[in-house]
Order: sequence, then structure tokens, then C-alpha cells
Amino acid sequence: MKKIIVCGGSRGIGLAISRKLLSQGHSVIVLSRSNGEFSSEELEDSNLKVHHVDFSNTASREAVIKELKEISDVWGIVNNSGGPKRGALLDSTVSEFNSAFESHLFSSHEIVSTLLPKMKNKGQGRIVNIISITAKVPALDLGVSNTLRGAMLNWSKTLSNEVAPFGITVNNVLPGYTKTQRLKEVLSNEEQEKALIAKVPMKRLAEPSEVANVACFLLSEEASYVTGVSIAVDGGLTPST
Repeated sequence: MKKIIVCGGSRGIGLAISRKLLSQGHSVIVLSRSNGEFSSEELEDSNLKVHHVDFSNTASREAVIKELKEISDVWGIVNNSGGPKRGALLDSTVSEFNSAFESHLFSSHEIVSTLLPKMKNKGQGRIVNIISITAKVPALDLGVSNTLRGAMLNWSKTLSNEVAPFGITVNNVLPGYTKTQRLKEVLSNEEQEKALIAKVPMKRLAEPSEVANVACFLLSEEASYVTGVSIAVDGGLTPST
């Protein structure tokens, strides 16, 4: 049994990762604003703990960081959070950028910085960042999100090089169009969804569980020599770069 922190682990892709890890017998600590879509039966599982936190709120984030300092034997961290709202880059304000970076990059950095000493002492660990294919192929009308995703990509690559000597791997999963609430928020109508699907070589949207399968592999002992990479889970949508 491994102890794994899953940010944003009560909905969408994060929820699918949490459920997959629990099914594998791991101990999962979810950091999210609420219990989300966990059933009452799931919340009674002794291997699941949910800590409520708003990553955009400094005080809330500091409180959960304090709790994380008391946790021992952490094997893995999944950095995952909902994306910023839609909008053109030049229509975005500095405060919108600040809020997005606070909720994603800064919170990821704080969580990792808090738990890394424990991982280094053990000489092993896994960090997986759920980002987006827009980190490599920016999407229209997602100016703040595109900028943030690119920053996360370079942060994680830099981190992977720094912690590799300690037996800790850092990898990214880049989901494509996936059946989540986030996608529903980005799409304005059914015709837009059909247009997106038409672009995907596999001609369908991804299931959250399909993204979770890749994330959980990267969290496993089997992925011991995989680090510093970004894996697109997008049905072939992203062109080779």
C-alpha cells in the first residue's frame, strides 16, 4: 500500500485517479474544495481521507500545508486543478493571471516543497502533474489557461532534473478532450462538441478513467525509469513535435 496525495481528487479526472488508486489498495489523501462526487460509501473507506481546501485562497492553502507536514511516508503526489475561465489573452487581466497561477503552479510548488524532504529521505517517490494538451498546442479563447499550462510544463521538467538523483520521478499527463465538467464549461453547444470530436483521430472523447490509467501507471513502481516526460492522452489529436 502506498500513500498518495491527489489534488482536485473529488471530481472529473482527479476523481477517476482517486478511485483507481483505491481499487489498487492504496491510501489516498484528497485535497479538494468539497467531497465532490464521492458516494457516502466511498467516504467511509478507511483508505480515503478528504481535506477541504481552496487553492485560490492563501489562508486555506496554508492550513492544508500545515496538515501535510504531519503526514509521513508519502509515496506520490498528483497535482491537478480545474482550469481558468475562457477568454482571449489580450482581454485577460493581471488579477486573472495571478489567480490562475496561485491555484495551480504556486499551490503545486508549495505542496511538492512541503513533501519532498520526506520523499528524499526515503529515496523514492512519484510526482504526476495533470496538465493539458494545450501546454503544447494552445487552444483558441483560452489565453490564461494556455499560458499557465506552458509554465507548468517547464516547472515540472526542471523539477524532474533536480529530484532524479533521489529516486523521485516527475511526469506529466496531458489530457485531450475528456468527458468532464470542465469540458462542458468550455463548450457552448452540442455542435461545438461534434466539431471537436471530428478533429480527434479516434472520433470520440476520452473517459476520465482512460486518463487515470496513465496517471496511475506513472505513480507505480513499474514507472521507475520514466521521468521528465509528458504523455498526451488525446486519441491522437496532438501532432508530433
